[in-house]
Amino acid sequence: MSKRLWIWITVILAVFALAITALELSSELDYKKSILSARLEGYADVVARSQDYGGAVRLLPEDIRVSVVSPSGEVVYDSYEGEVLGSHLDRPEIQACLSGSEGCSIRRSGTSGIEYIYFAKRYGDVIVRTAMPFELAQKRFMHPDWTLLITIGLLFLLAALLTRRLSLRADAKAKEAADEQLKTQKKRITGNLAHELRTPVTSIRGYLETLVDNPQMDEVKKGQFIDRAYRQTLRLSDLIRDISLITKMEEAPQTLKKEHLGMRHLTCEVIEEFAGTIAAQGVKVENTIADDVCILGNQSLLYALLRNLVENSLRYAGNGVTIHLECSVYEGVAHFFYYDTGKGVSDEHLGKIFERFYRIPEEDSHRSEGSGLGLSIVKNAVTFHKGTISAHHLQPHGLAFRFTIPVE
Repeated sequence: MSKRLWIWITVILAVFALAITALELSSELDYKKSILSARLEGYADVVARSQDYGGAVRLLPEDIRVSVVSPSGEVVYDSYEGEVLGSHLDRPEIQACLSGSEGCSIRRSGTSGIEYIYFAKRYGDVIVRTAMPFELAQKRFMHPDWTLLITIGLLFLLAALLTRRLSLRADAKAKEAADEQLKTQKKRITGNLAHELRTPVTSIRGYLETLVDNPQMDEVKKGQFIDRAYRQTLRLSDLIRDISLITKMEEAPQTLKKEHLGMRHLTCEVIEEFAGTIAAQGVKVENTIADDVCILGNQSLLYALLRNLVENSLRYAGNGVTIHLECSVYEGVAHFFYYDTGKGVSDEHLGKIFERFYRIPEEDSHRSEGSGLGLSIVKNAVTFHKGTISAHHLQPHGLAFRFTIPVE
């Protein structure tokens, strides 16, 4: 892997890390606004339980402003310099409270000229509104979560160092070879790695969206989702490692961890990844794998296996074809049958399609732009799981694959 390519990959990782940071800061701001609302609600509860509003206010922090308002908008009590002000019916937090049970808004006070965060809650025939200066709240409560930001930075550094290590290792191997064929293979490997790096971003995004879309979750749940986002970010580093080891699984199989995986769910994820291309090419997908088919395997490799089969069909089978997946389990072995109804391959090439870097010559040159590693990855992933795979002609036309993987 050249230094220029390593720099390119590092830039992609940097952009990805910045995107996560921006999402985290945005979600954290919304979350901490909900924390402020909860604090102000607690102050409102204290005032509402007291018959002496002034006495209750003296128990609160000095920067907390309290108003007690009737449902008609008349101010019954206001802690701001002891004044009783005009109607508050037009205040957004009061209107929201009248529509429901509580309301919150951030705006500039018409009496003090200071920007406040307001919270209003109805208690029987009165509405208690509490507020605090928003600038002070930002300083006191809305500082960034430095633990998460530092973690993102460390993950970026780890990924950059890992890709650098991979690049140095690839460069060392390239220097050992003097012939042009090995140099061509090296370029194809790095191109395939760059392609695979982009894949896990979509799955990581789901956890971050959960965090952003649920700003009012409690601290325990927030910590759980942050942990999940962190673990999914680590998956990016794991994928880099896994892809670099696909061609060396015989040498270091212990580095690829196994877990129980639902194959129906995994195939649905692959189909969803290619949903746009499937629709554009008018491809029909028949996924008959049952929900209870579960395999003890490596998620990255099994996902890559299925993804490369589907991608191979979409790239070479043509438009308007059918892609079919099925599986039956007996005697502790899952027997998979995959086919497409495309133009297939000739006998001349059928026995070579699993070879690394082997590509079938195409009259349409843009259809030969693949790395030549796709079906090699499929075969090696099956072999890693102690299974077998074979390719066959599908009658009247098409290409079929039968492969087995032990369930345990």
